Amino acid sequence: MSEPSPDPIRQAVRDAGIVGAGGGGFPAHVKLDAQVDVVLANGAECEPLARVDQQLMAREPDRVLRGLFLVMRATGAQQGIVGIKSKHGGAIAALRQTIRDRHLERQMRVHELQDFYPAGDEFVLVREVLGRTIPEFGLPLSVGAVVSNVATLADVAAAVDEGSPVTHREVTVAGEVATPSTFRVPVGTPLQELVDAAGGSRVPDHRILVGGPMMGSLADDPQQPVTKTTSIIVVLPTTHPVVRRRTLPTSRSIHLTRSACLKCVMCTEVCPRNALGHRLYPDRLMRNVAVGVCEDLAAYQGAYLCSECGLCAVYGCVQNLDPCAMNREFKAQLGQAGAPRPEPQEDRVERLDGPARRVPSRRLIARLGVTAYDGPAPLAPFESTSAALTIPLHQHAGAPAVPVVELGQRVYAGDLLGEIPPGKLGARVHASVDGTVSAVTDRAIVLERSR
Repeated sequence: MSEPSPDPIRQAVRDAGIVGAGGGGFPAHVKLDAQVDVVLANGAECEPLARVDQQLMAREPDRVLRGLFLVMRATGAQQGIVGIKSKHGGAIAALRQTIRDRHLERQMRVHELQDFYPAGDEFVLVREVLGRTIPEFGLPLSVGAVVSNVATLADVAAAVDEGSPVTHREVTVAGEVATPSTFRVPVGTPLQELVDAAGGSRVPDHRILVGGPMMGSLADDPQQPVTKTTSIIVVLPTTHPVVRRRTLPTSRSIHLTRSACLKCVMCTEVCPRNALGHRLYPDRLMRNVAVGVCEDLAAYQGAYLCSECGLCAVYGCVQNLDPCAMNREFKAQLGQAGAPRPEPQEDRVERLDGPARRVPSRRLIARLGVTAYDGPAPLAPFESTSAALTIPLHQHAGAPAVPVVELGQRVYAGDLLGEIPPGKLGARVHASVDGTVSAVTDRAIVLERSR
């Protein structure tokens, strides 16, 4: 049987509502509408405590590599490379064995990465694997590459070969729970249900962090739903430093910066984008905030280049300040004020000492105060008990999906709930369970489950 051509692959991916499962949520069919020479499968999974991708690669290497092949075919790439940390020996062995069994050695290979953070940042990954530096405000496409998370690739394989849309996510539940686990759950499942499935919280006063201790955000409500980009939730005491950093008001952060910043350069020294030669200097921004300098516009504009990885705050600042929060705040303020981003400089040169500034994951985990939670979270059975699931219409980059169902309508798992707005960047949204539509808004669709 002949393999599908690029257009049908992209159409199947679009129809399935596939987005970047690593957290960015960029619509995959748009990313596949490009011509490149290499596709990188991102299996670095650098967020501390995350366990989804490594287990997927070990358990289903065929599906991951099939998705990689299909993305290569859609983009015209001649080479596919899986970037994975050396410590995940089981997954590496499974991938390499599958490549050998399928006689794919001339097309695909596995690249072993050192265990540092943020190895999974696509700018860092491209530099580590290909030796190419993505320019400021650029994309992997700028250097002839497409980067796709391994869970996204598995979704591509299911969409093209089986016609299956994205209805489920595998999610690691870590932190202060009785039994840390990874579950495959329907999109729309309340976070609290995952916590309960992991044995419940071991502390009475806790918060749920969605997305990991470095780049994750605190859930406003324990009934907040799982989305296509949810890969890890962490239950932490409300007094934990990771939680306290996220609940500190911006005004308080600014006050602390003015009173405690030492004007050193440690935040910039650990910045992975600065190491690539990008004009991001957190120390200059902090110094300007501390002394009230407004004339150094270049330092403020550098905030646009911040990936918000959090290293400057967690690992760099000896005063426990948060340059990342400052970057985020000024990035938003500059955008609202219409301040332009600096023009990209293609001739920027990465710092010679860049590799020496890598932050080992084990040290970062200790600095975060989550070493006690850094253990296995094996895949476990999950049976949803919620009577209703809330399916957000905006689970991706771009515009929210437009509802195509009506109140009281009967739907089945895999049915289309939301369509991409005409002429907009977006992704389709599908029902994850059988049920009846009980609410339709411009934000979400609620399904009452069939019993």
